[in-house]
Amino acid sequence: MAQETPAEISSVGLDDWYGSLDDRNKVKVKRYLADIDTTSKQDFLVDLMKRSADDHNFGLSKIAGAYALGQDLSDYDRFSITESYIDGLFNGEDFEETKIQCCNNLDLFPSVKDRFLNENGGSLPKTIYCRNRLIDVMVGVESDYEGAYEALDEFVRIGIMDASELDYRKQSLKIHRMQSTFDNVFSLRPKE
Repeated sequence: MAQETPAEISSVGLDDWYGSLDDRNKVKVKRYLADIDTTSKQDFLVDLMKRSADDHNFGLSKIAGAYALGQDLSDYDRFSITESYIDGLFNGEDFEETKIQCCNNLDLFPSVKDRFLNENGGSLPKTIYCRNRLIDVMVGVESDYEGAYEALDEFVRIGIMDASELDYRKQSLKIHRMQSTFDNVFSLRPKE
C-alpha cells in the first residue's frame, strides 16, 4: 500500500521528491515535519537539513541538500541552501564534497554579500559554514596550513571575514600547527 504524502510536503510541491525516497527515508522525513517551515520549497528543505543535521541524521541532510541544489535558484537561495548542505556534509565526514561546496559558496558570496549582511543585522555572523568548514577541512583533514593562511587572506578580500580577525585567526592556526607537531613528537615510540 502506497504511503500518503504528508500535507507539509504537498504544500511546498515536493511530492515527487518525497515519492522518490525509500521507505526508511520517508519515515525519517516525517520525524521532522512538526512546525517545519512551509513558506517555500527552499525554506522547507533548509529547515529539513538543519533539523536532520541537529539530530545527527547527516544522510538525510545530504539527500535534501543535493536535491535542493538541483533546483532553479537565485544566487541568495543557492548560498543559503549550500550553507545548510555544508554542515550535513562536514558532519557526515564527506570532506571532499564539503570542500567543493565551500568553494562554490565562497565564489558566490560577493554577489550576495549585501543581502547576507542585511539579513544578519549588518554584520557577519560567527558561524558561516563555507568559511569555517573550509578551514576545518584544510587544517583538520588535509593539514594544509599554508593553504589555510591563503584562504584567510581571501576571506578578508571578499568580505566574508573582518580584517580585524585576520591576525588572530592566523595566530590560532600557528598555535594549532605547533601543538600538532609536539603531539606527534611525543607520541613516537622507541624501537625495541
